[in-house]
Amino acid sequence: MDKQEINNAITEHAMWKFDLNLLVQGGTAVPAGGITESECRFGKWLEGVTSVGRQKSSLHYRKVKQLHAEFHRVAAKVAQLAAQGKKGEAESMMGFGGELAEVSGRLTEALNRWKESI
Repeated sequence: MDKQEINNAITEHAMWKFDLNLLVQGGTAVPAGGITESECRFGKWLEGVTSVGRQKSSLHYRKVKQLHAEFHRVAAKVAQLAAQGKKGEAESMMGFGGELAEVSGRLTEALNRWKESI
């Protein structure tokens, strides 16, 4: 694994959030792979990392995996609110200080720390 792979993962994460925002805004975009953590491109990449034993056992990998799962749990709540017509609540979760924004920030920070360790 190299730093560029992590940069790509950060980009995938940002693109997925963009698609979720489109969904909340009433657009037709559904985040790639739906809402589950194992089906998004980031999640598939993360599972692929497990083939490298050293990475799988690293503290960085475990932290990113945990935060990625947490992010998807919160994203599912956002999508559910949007589906229920509660756009304002969904936007609040995604906005500054919102639960999804906070988890996303921690995930990106953990990815950057992992990248620095390589």
